[in-house]
Amino acid sequence: MPYLAIGAILAMTMAASSADASESPLRLVSGPAPEGVQLRIVGLSPVACSANYELEVVGQAGSNRSVQRGAAQLLPGKEVVLATTTLGGKGAGGWSATLRVDSCDGRHFEEVQGPAALDLPRTPG
Repeated sequence: MPYLAIGAILAMTMAASSADASESPLRLVSGPAPEGVQLRIVGLSPVACSANYELEVVGQAGSNRSVQRGAAQLLPGKEVVLATTTLGGKGAGGWSATLRVDSCDGRHFEEVQGPAALDLPRTPG
C-alpha cells in the first residue's frame, strides 16, 4: 500500500478517537510501516502510575482478531513503548484497533483507530 494512501487513512482515523483518550496515560500511535501499518502502545504520565490495558486489533472484514493485555508501571515524565505490532498485506487496508485503559486514578479510557473503526459498535462507557 503506498505511503500516501496509508497517511490518508491514518488522518481519517483521528476523528474516531475518543476525546477523553487525550487524558489517558497510555495512547495508541499508528503510522506507516513497510507495506503496512505499525501500531504502538505508548505510555507517558506526569506522575508515577500503574495502568492496565487491552489492545484489540481486527483485520479486514473481521477475518482476523487479536487481543493483547498488559500492565504498565509508568515513571513520571518518562515515555515508554509498551507494545508494537505491524499489520501488513491485505489486513493493512481495513483494520480497526481499540485500546482500552484502566488508569491509575480509576478512570477508564477507550481509543479507536483505523479505517474500519467507524463501522464498529461502541462499548458503553
